[in-house]
Amino acid sequence: MKVAGKKIPRGNVLLFFSFTAISLCLLLIVSAVRAEKVNRLNKYTMYSGHQKGFSVSGGDGAEQWEPVISELASQNEHFILYVPMEDPGMIVKGICTRGDDREVPMIWGEYFDFSTSWTDTPKAVIGSQYQKDIVERDGKKYYRFNETDFEVIGIMGTEEKSRINQMLLIDFKSAVHITGVETNYVLDGEKSDLLDIGQKIQDNIPFPSTVVITLEESDTVSIMEHFLAPDVILDTMYAMILISFSLSTVLVTLIWLRFRRQLFFAWKLCGYEKLSERLEISKRFYMITGAGLGTGLVMMSGIVVAVPEIHLVFRDILGAVGITAGLGTLILFICYFLDRRKAGS
Repeated sequence: MKVAGKKIPRGNVLLFFSFTAISLCLLLIVSAVRAEKVNRLNKYTMYSGHQKGFSVSGGDGAEQWEPVISELASQNEHFILYVPMEDPGMIVKGICTRGDDREVPMIWGEYFDFSTSWTDTPKAVIGSQYQKDIVERDGKKYYRFNETDFEVIGIMGTEEKSRINQMLLIDFKSAVHITGVETNYVLDGEKSDLLDIGQKIQDNIPFPSTVVITLEESDTVSIMEHFLAPDVILDTMYAMILISFSLSTVLVTLIWLRFRRQLFFAWKLCGYEKLSERLEISKRFYMITGAGLGTGLVMMSGIVVAVPEIHLVFRDILGAVGITAGLGTLILFICYFLDRRKAGS
């Protein structure tokens, strides 16, 4: 095959297009998965969609939650507690979270973790719509809400209009101080854990507080429901597509090595050592792989410009480079040894 008047071996062309497809596929799927997860967060205003509401009656201070949070933190890796707050101008929630691995779209700073959501120092993550109201003092950002200055640890939001842009999340204790202990709460997390976590809340809330929460065995999740969960389906789809492209690239690399067999034989006649031969093969392989990766990135950049709904961030590029390089190395060594064994038999 000739390109710009220069003859290019067919194996090189096949390998180039294969890695171009892998790189483009990786970036598209990662972008699509993130967009769908952000859409779900926006649709459910940060909830997962299978959250459980409950209320607390009695009690006279946020300290009522101390034994409950301590028990949950020691026994559970993942849980989220919300305190929904009524406000006519924005969506406000208090939050206590542990092990939350959702990809909240952050413009600046960090999202809440356990140490920042369960704290005595007022902290907030605000939607991008309110960043104009931030005041900087002593090198820190503050947002004033309900006569309290909250230290802003992060600004979240999307480029399009969304509920996330209009939200204010504050730490759990500050929210309880504002609403009082006797209010409505929301328990969120993995659906399979909600029954157990709800029972622990009910058992550990100290007198005189009582928890009103509906706990049913039907809340447990079957194996089939677990594998059909939206997030699992998205991640499985991503993995299956990657595996499919990997298997096809194994075949393409074997073809590429076979096209190079005469060259390998010539190297042997010229006295090439095995190490030198492998280094030369690797150099040519990575040059083609890199060209395919670069082409995939250029094509993805064009898609991002043409389709505003698709977003590309720097970590996606780093991830694609890492996966492509790692996958390429694995495929090269597998195919090299398979081809060498077949050639020697």
